[in-house]
Amino acid sequence: MRFHTPPDLKWIILAVFITTFLLKIYLTPTDNVGLSILGISLISVIAALIWSFTSLPEPTVYWDERKGIFAIFRFWSIEVNSARLLASVPIGIDLSHSAKKVLQAMYTRFQNESGGELVFFIIRPLGNQSTKIGFLVRRRGLRLWNGIKHVEDLSKQLGTDIAILERVMRAAYPHLPVTTASLQDIVKATTGGLETHAFV
Repeated sequence: MRFHTPPDLKWIILAVFITTFLLKIYLTPTDNVGLSILGISLISVIAALIWSFTSLPEPTVYWDERKGIFAIFRFWSIEVNSARLLASVPIGIDLSHSAKKVLQAMYTRFQNESGGELVFFIIRPLGNQSTKIGFLVRRRGLRLWNGIKHVEDLSKQLGTDIAILERVMRAAYPHLPVTTASLQDIVKATTGGLETHAFV
């Protein structure tokens, strides 16, 4: 199982080192000591990246069934997810107009407490099972020495996020039942298909 990988801090660090190295070559090409230090640092970062892709363990996952929170522990980061589904959606119904209300409410929430991400997802099974439509809220953070404490903090933030999401979904779609997504639904939303992101 392969989860969607977020843009990590390691890519930002690599970009900073490459940019600094190129600027150093352009501005002071005769500074051999400075170029050597930057070159060794850049090679070390690249080697660490190669190691991270070849030797890192698989992510560890935890599921809190009572709260409906799915946590992913990666080597570099921690991620918590929770989702709500629109049940019994009639064929042909246009969900886009009411979805704007959901986006506006969550945009306001993320302005007040940044770091959240809202994902709209559709699960369309190959068999005769019904299509599932929902919204997933995600929060990420760097994995520090006390990962469990960090997950608890992120989960508290996510709990408020998901309460707001559920309330606004019920207001935006008053004729459709809103249910908590199961573990299988969240796993599908975080591993399969394509993800699109809207940056505001």
